[in-house]
Amino acid sequence: MNTNWTEKQTSELFDAYDDWVEDHFGYQPMIADLTNSCGKEINVLDYGCGGGKVSRRLKSAGIDHVTGVDIAPTMIDKAKAAGGDKLQYVHISGPMLPFSDGSFDAAISCFLFINIPERLELSHVTSEVARLLKPGGIYYVLDTNPRTTGIQYPTYRNGEYGVTYHDGEDRPVYLNIPGQQSLKLVDKSWDVQTYHQTFSQAGLTLIEEKELKYVNNFDNPDRQNFNELQDTKPFIMFKTVKASC
Repeated sequence: MNTNWTEKQTSELFDAYDDWVEDHFGYQPMIADLTNSCGKEINVLDYGCGGGKVSRRLKSAGIDHVTGVDIAPTMIDKAKAAGGDKLQYVHISGPMLPFSDGSFDAAISCFLFINIPERLELSHVTSEVARLLKPGGIYYVLDTNPRTTGIQYPTYRNGEYGVTYHDGEDRPVYLNIPGQQSLKLVDKSWDVQTYHQTFSQAGLTLIEEKELKYVNNFDNPDRQNFNELQDTKPFIMFKTVKASC
């Protein structure tokens, strides 16, 4: 069974997680690509925003307006409490969102697909994002790389070493929480082909698929270098576009 993100304790522990690996090797490359492709005077949807960490990073990168949505009320409360100019957060109860067609220039989903337990729901979410995008709008999906499991990274491990996870199979994830024991989550393992099919069914065209590398390049002594991780690829980013009229 996948992680229940509506549980308060799970949400609070996850919010305490130090996501510097995801930030350096996932969020930063994605946000740089987004601003290069779309500019900064845009309206961006963060579908599955959690506590708003990535939404705030989008704003820090100069994005004009960001709207975050999530099913976890505790997460939305934390996002709202963190504040921020031109940041809007909305609690949702399902895939459908209370916005008009073509409301957004771009959309992102970070580690959302791996938390969706059924293919049908993947289709519903992606189709809803497609509805909300303007013609020519871009949708980024960032997830853990299904081709890289069982590797211990400085702050987490995605799956068990030596185990192959099939499409739709549950996969354990262990997060290192400062001052706490590790938080065990249960994600869903989706093959890359499932992402491709989901995008296509929603009318989105895949324009780039990129495995993002881990690189040891930190000057901060608190960030221990793990030489054996050099050039491993913990994350995968899909860049899709909605057809223009």
